[in-house]
Amino acid sequence: MNSLSGLILAAGLSNRMGESKPLLDWYGETLIEFQIKLFNSLGIKPIVVLGFKSDVVLSKTKNSDAEFVVNQDYKKGKSTSILKGLSCIPGKNNILLLSVDQPRPKIMLDKIIKNHIESNSLITIPKYKSINGKLRGGHPIILDNKIIPELREYILKGKTIKDFIMSQYDVNAIEFDDILIRLDLNVKNDYFEALKLFKKYVNNGKN
Repeated sequence: MNSLSGLILAAGLSNRMGESKPLLDWYGETLIEFQIKLFNSLGIKPIVVLGFKSDVVLSKTKNSDAEFVVNQDYKKGKSTSILKGLSCIPGKNNILLLSVDQPRPKIMLDKIIKNHIESNSLITIPKYKSINGKLRGGHPIILDNKIIPELREYILKGKTIKDFIMSQYDVNAIEFDDILIRLDLNVKNDYFEALKLFKKYVNNGKN
């Protein structure tokens, strides 16, 4: 496996949340600080794509071990942030991609990375397996550097990263039974639910 780069998307308007998601409190620090430290714990200095309130976020992350880039087109949607981030990734590096509003414990990311290496796949995506056995997609995902040019072209044609993944044949799915693997913090209720679900990892020292 080639070197692994990290990409954190944190540029959105946070309209449904009602306040900046990167600046949400996450167990005594901002959510963006938590996410950066999570990547650091994996030996990764992530690239963080900012947009909405980028100046405020930067002021809160002065001592963070990350590279920050600002997407001036953030109002046009997540795809523009993905393109901005991809332009900063070293050419031979694979990518661990996560949005700031998808907090995960380190134990989950360790499992995804290990499984990706063992599978030798082009894409690895976690799946939440519900009680009835239904599988639903989660995050983060890992993308092999070989498919980045194709992904970039896909997005430039107006399609989403979800469309791209569904078009691929070499996708490695890894199952989790914890719904936290697919939870996005879209609204306040999601945020409170994630805090509750995450608590067991904090208490067990596995965050």
